[in-house]
Amino acid sequence: FFFLLLTLFTSLIPSEVRGSRAVDIQRNKEQVLPLISDTLNWHKWNRWFQDSSRRIEVKNLAVSDSLISAVWTTDNRGFTSNYALFEIREGTTTVQWYFDIKVKWYPWEKLGSIVYDGQMGPVMEESLGNLKSLVESNP
Repeated sequence: FFFLLLTLFTSLIPSEVRGSRAVDIQRNKEQVLPLISDTLNWHKWNRWFQDSSRRIEVKNLAVSDSLISAVWTTDNRGFTSNYALFEIREGTTTVQWYFDIKVKWYPWEKLGSIVYDGQMGPVMEESLGNLKSLVESNP
């Protein structure tokens, strides 16, 4: 009975979760794009790629002038990572980084998805801060 009740309750939780963070960088898009579009540069600013204990595989990297998209796989779990670049004001680029994670109908996965933003958010914020410092320190 409890399992059925829990399953009904968790069916109200969405099956897709998005974690998102953004930062404004005082440089034009052309100065920001090379650090995001080439995975070889990610270790310079992205905390997940600086942590040697994590094994992350990046597949299906797609790069345009304003969107970088890839599928990340870690711990047998895959999710989509996207970086969107907006230059609304001349000389200022907004980088929005978001993850789309699909979860199965299992109650434990749905309940676990509630804390994803709290787990991923601080690392994303620190990584974007690193990116901002790196880009703005280069003339």
